[in-house]
Amino acid sequence: MSWSEICGHERQKEFFERAVLSGRVVHAYLFSGPSRVGKTTFALELVKLLNCLNPTEEGSCDRCENCRLIINLTHPDISFLSPSGDYLKIDEIRSFVRWLNFKPLMGKMKVGIIEEAEKLTEEAANCLLKTLEEPPGESMVILITSQRASLLPTIISRCQVVEFSPLSSSEISNYLVEKKGWKEEEARRASSFSQGSLGKAEEIKEGRSGLEDKFWELWYKLKSERDSLSLGSWFYDNKEQLPLIMIFLEQYLRDLWVWKVVGGQCSNLLFFEKEKVQEEAKEQEAETWRRLIILVDNLISDISGNLNWDIVLCRFLFLWRGEWNRASSSRN
Repeated sequence: MSWSEICGHERQKEFFERAVLSGRVVHAYLFSGPSRVGKTTFALELVKLLNCLNPTEEGSCDRCENCRLIINLTHPDISFLSPSGDYLKIDEIRSFVRWLNFKPLMGKMKVGIIEEAEKLTEEAANCLLKTLEEPPGESMVILITSQRASLLPTIISRCQVVEFSPLSSSEISNYLVEKKGWKEEEARRASSFSQGSLGKAEEIKEGRSGLEDKFWELWYKLKSERDSLSLGSWFYDNKEQLPLIMIFLEQYLRDLWVWKVVGGQCSNLLFFEKEKVQEEAKEQEAETWRRLIILVDNLISDISGNLNWDIVLCRFLFLWRGEWNRASSSRN
């Protein structure tokens, strides 16, 4: 892989190209942005570029010994730390720091990448902080997070922050067609549900039929189920797939809202069947569909964070049922 093989993030590519060429890379970076938009992939490509024996204008060569070892995550001068549970503990960081203090064995510099840095315990973060304040020579630390606010301010202040934004639907769609050989229609559909995440787009394609079945199952339950315990049980049973299922729900609500606002003129903008959307859009007013979109969007944001699952779910079901019943009673 080279820079040209990374989807989007052109500004970040240009920034690091200039930094590497001028020799002005710093000892610690914080890659911050939504999950699964390519931060880890970008970090690994940067590591290859820093250690590549035959770099080109497009980035690393992918053929030299350093590149091949980094691709396989077996390079002795590269450490990749990812939490195996809910936290990154102090013992893991102590081992990481000891490793970082040794000189490079075969690369140009030692680079340690820490994924989900927001999971550092306070003890672990303070242990790492000492290294960030007095970094070993010929070393670099890259912290990766989707929850920057959860990091200690002192950690953030010791790093150069590089922000990553969600990818555009067109960037994802074009990448999937040109680099992965997808058909244009399947790429367009997957990218529209992806929320700016290439990883989500690929996951949606792999499990599309099953996800759509789960979505329709949830949709009819939300419309008709009066028992919150039964609904809550369904959410718990499908907890692992819920983020993607909710993306389908949000998009369907958007289709219903758009149809209600502009009618048949929007048929080319829909992602679900026109006849289905036309029929169900009549069930609520445009304002109700808009409110439900906001409600689902908030749930998607909540379940991607470290919020209490029980509270988040109960709040969503309470507000959904209240909104649906209020709108239904006002029509009768």
